[in-house]
Amino acid sequence: MGCGVAKILTAVAPDTEDRVRRILSGHDLLFVSHLGDAQAALEQHDIELIFVGARFDESRMFDLLEYIRAHAELKKIPIMAAMIAPTKMSKETVAGLAHATKIFGASVFINLNDFSDDETQNARIRIIVDALLLPAN
Repeated sequence: MGCGVAKILTAVAPDTEDRVRRILSGHDLLFVSHLGDAQAALEQHDIELIFVGARFDESRMFDLLEYIRAHAELKKIPIMAAMIAPTKMSKETVAGLAHATKIFGASVFINLNDFSDDETQNARIRIIVDALLLPAN
């Protein structure tokens, strides 16, 4: 981990895949849009990072986080939870969502609405991804 191409499970709503592809370009992305597919991917692939969107599988992000938390062998995989699509949620609600994802085991929560969808801002987000892929000390 931390160098080269990483295998990243991207559990996101299909309408957000393009943005996620731009952010995570250069990595081996495994897109899933249903909880069962995400669980199967975690069993069948050597995943190095999980990127999960808040609207994954009709807002089942927390079901995926709970599944990961219940399997000791998966808890070592860093998780980046994200609000990807525009939302009408208040800043306080998004902050509460961020806090809850961390309680459920996410390494970091990011609101992509705080970043323009351009190369400069996507590169800033990739810095966080790269940090998550560094080997644990």
